[in-house]
Amino acid sequence: MLGGIQLFAQAAVIARFPLDTAQPIAVHALVSPDTVYVGQQVTYEVGVFIDDQLRFRLRHNPEFIPPEPQGMLGYDLPSGAQGAVVRHIGGHLYDVHVFRRALFPLTPGRYEIPRAQLVYSLPLSLSFFSREEAHTLLAESLVVAVRAPPTAPGAAGAFTGAVGEVSLDASVDSVPARVGNPMLFTVRIAGRGNVPLFPRPAYAVPWATLIAAQERVRLDSTSAEVRGTKEFDWLVTPRESGRLTLPPVRYPYFNPYTERYEIAVAPAASLRVAPGALVPIDTLRADTAGALAIRATFRGTPARPLYATPVFLLLALGAPVVPVGAAAWRHRSRRRVRATISPALRLAALARRREPVDIMLLRRIYTHALADRFDLPAAALTGHGALALALAQHGATPNASRDAESVLALLDTRAYGQQASILRAAQGAEASGDLCARAYAAYAAVAAQGPNPGGGGGGAGGGGRGGRAAPGVSARGLMSVVGSAVILGGVTAYSGGEAAAGGADARAFGAGVAAYASRHYAAAARYFATAARLAPGAADAWADAGTAAWAVSDTADAVVGWQRAGRLEPFARDVRDRLALVRAPQDGSIARLPPVPPAWAANAALVLWLVTWGLAARRATRRGLAGVLSVGDGALTLGAAALGALAAWANTVAAARDLGVVGSGAALYEAPALAAQRIAELDAGDIARTLERRGVWAHVRLDGDRDGWIELTRLTPLAREP
Repeated sequence: MLGGIQLFAQAAVIARFPLDTAQPIAVHALVSPDTVYVGQQVTYEVGVFIDDQLRFRLRHNPEFIPPEPQGMLGYDLPSGAQGAVVRHIGGHLYDVHVFRRALFPLTPGRYEIPRAQLVYSLPLSLSFFSREEAHTLLAESLVVAVRAPPTAPGAAGAFTGAVGEVSLDASVDSVPARVGNPMLFTVRIAGRGNVPLFPRPAYAVPWATLIAAQERVRLDSTSAEVRGTKEFDWLVTPRESGRLTLPPVRYPYFNPYTERYEIAVAPAASLRVAPGALVPIDTLRADTAGALAIRATFRGTPARPLYATPVFLLLALGAPVVPVGAAAWRHRSRRRVRATISPALRLAALARRREPVDIMLLRRIYTHALADRFDLPAAALTGHGALALALAQHGATPNASRDAESVLALLDTRAYGQQASILRAAQGAEASGDLCARAYAAYAAVAAQGPNPGGGGGGAGGGGRGGRAAPGVSARGLMSVVGSAVILGGVTAYSGGEAAAGGADARAFGAGVAAYASRHYAAAARYFATAARLAPGAADAWADAGTAAWAVSDTADAVVGWQRAGRLEPFARDVRDRLALVRAPQDGSIARLPPVPPAWAANAALVLWLVTWGLAARRATRRGLAGVLSVGDGALTLGAAALGALAAWANTVAAARDLGVVGSGAALYEAPALAAQRIAELDAGDIARTLERRGVWAHVRLDGDRDGWIELTRLTPLAREP
């Protein structure tokens, strides 16, 4: 369709190109001028000439596809005529449709503008059911030469990139000037050129502190050239009192029409600054009863949530490792316990049980117990009479030493003698139990007489070098470790996240409260907006910015403030009540605020996740890895996953990266052009989701199944600046 085509009676493309009357449709393009400076406007025109006779054969509007040049910013220009332009050539009558776009090159060089396309279909016969044949026409491919502004003495240091023809003025808000009380200073730049890219002027006040605040752009939609205004705000906080002067504002720019550098100047302004005084918060006057209440306390930017820190990821990924580590620790501990039980304790256990035991095992335990208690060499346990001699040397009595020697001889005879197998069969279970008791009695007798008897394992104690119990692992210990990690993670995440009290954001907020109390709602809206820009995470500043904007009937800015505050604090009742006042829907699937703060769902998911693996770790300390996970753990895991998904969704809704608030006077178009057919008029404060961007246009979707194109200048992004 010809939604992107605009009519313009004075377009040069209409009279410049000769037409071949043998062709019923023609498409031509041109640029003017074809050589410009960086930042200077290039007007691109495409003319579509349709024979009047052919127009009646068209069953559908032709589709025009404009080019998208690289390295240039484009703005669609408005039409200059109310009806179609007609051109007579050789007895033929042509309807002329013109598409015009302003292009601004960003860097010097040679730019090629691709061909514009026109697609149309014609029936093959006069029959109503005739098939159609598609045709495509291409316009000329054009070239634009772009030059850099010339270098002039003194201009290189002051010139910041503004190209065009501009004028300048400045103003100060009406709030009484006082030391420490911020004022709003605004510089307004008007003229022709790429107004949205005009840089902020360099400005300084020697007797005050300056903080750059908001910027606003308004484009003139009625001119054939891109014109408009751009306003820059500063927050000026006086440090001195008395009669003071705001210095003039000087704005160097390059004028491509005169090809020289020029300077626009806003004259100096004089004002009286009163001595400083504290502005109490309770100075809200009774005559503000007709206005909405604001938040009088500034809490600053909240701490960074735990789920946005590396600690959260570390805990989530580390939790499944705990059961594996617990099982490995359990296995190692059991091996260590078995390895550290002294031979004396094992010998005592055999004596108490009085059960059959392998003679080789009994001899090994008996000899190890003696060697461990007296630190005996191997020769003392093998030579005849060597054991009794060694025990006597360590302080044992002759009777006890000989008794120990005889037990060892008996064990050797039964274990290694030629009749060992016969003896084993003849002794039976009872004899083996008696022998264990005799062996332990012999050991206990000599152990009690040797050096350092308290260190021996004669009783229930351990051996001389062993006897230490291996450290155990309890489920309570594991849970305490996990809990400590969570607390440490929370402290780490929240430490350093407190907003700096008494900073520029707090001063701007206080000035906004004072201005709102004095019924200076416009100034209050600017102060609150400045505080919100300095502290993007402060819900108080956004909520009050919306309320002050509502007081001056600025619905779009009011919705911006309330929506951002509501996405920071989903449970804030005052914000939801304010949004209910707006005519545009604020409770649809696109505009709806998140039901819960993302941090709540994320923290709950982490707790369930840690509990799941904490229980698994408890079972791992008892039974190892076998049967660690149960049905209950699966349910907890599913709950953690559900809460995690809820947190991710709530975070996406709160971020609102693709959402914008529609300004006043906006409309939906079928195509990205002002001459396209309007679908619907939009209310200020409508929430739109951006699907696609094309130049200065955005394809959006709104609640109520509304879909179409809107100018980007009519959208204020909801995503907060970092």
